[in-house]
Amino acid sequence: MKTQIITIKKLKKDGSIDASITDLVSMIIIDGKMVLMPVDSIYGIVSTPDQRSHSAIERLTGDRDQEIVRMISSFKMLDEIAMISKMEFDFLHRIWPGELIVYVRDIKNPGRAIPVRMPKSKYLQDVIERVGRPLVYSALNDANRRPVFRKKDIVTALDGKIECLLIIEEFGKEHALPSVVDISSGALDIINEGRVSAEEIKSLYFLGKDDSVM
Repeated sequence: MKTQIITIKKLKKDGSIDASITDLVSMIIIDGKMVLMPVDSIYGIVSTPDQRSHSAIERLTGDRDQEIVRMISSFKMLDEIAMISKMEFDFLHRIWPGELIVYVRDIKNPGRAIPVRMPKSKYLQDVIERVGRPLVYSALNDANRRPVFRKKDIVTALDGKIECLLIIEEFGKEHALPSVVDISSGALDIINEGRVSAEEIKSLYFLGKDDSVM
């Protein structure tokens, strides 16, 4: 397989990339193929949520299905994949888009929790909108489960293994991981405190509720 490598120095002022690149990347994904690109600040392998892509991502990253994150660009897309209450909707509306992964109830299997994210980056929202459906991604990590962010390391890891690498050079440095929470059981469980602080998460989750529940 020949991997197409696209390198961009930095995002435009509005957080977007050239429309021709957005279209190219989106068409690759629509065709059922995989693209490596920054998901906000962490590089991840992105594809459509079909079984073949899931299996390929699992093979490349070592992540299992329940660890592969679903990406949306709107709450309409969230309704397609998750069951959420009014309170959960209000919380997500306050905190998204942002660097926060949230486990919610799977609409196909309410007894199962799935990780979902609405990225804040305009270029990524543009790609999701262009594809027209929720996408999935898994972070690209090294053997020690640390994020890979240098171009040479990305190329070494994936050249010849997936269809396209979208390298944005301004993200070629280490960043904090996204925060991860689970609200699938009707309560707030902070799994990882990353880019969004636990204090901010709690304040937005419990907004409008009696402080005694905290």
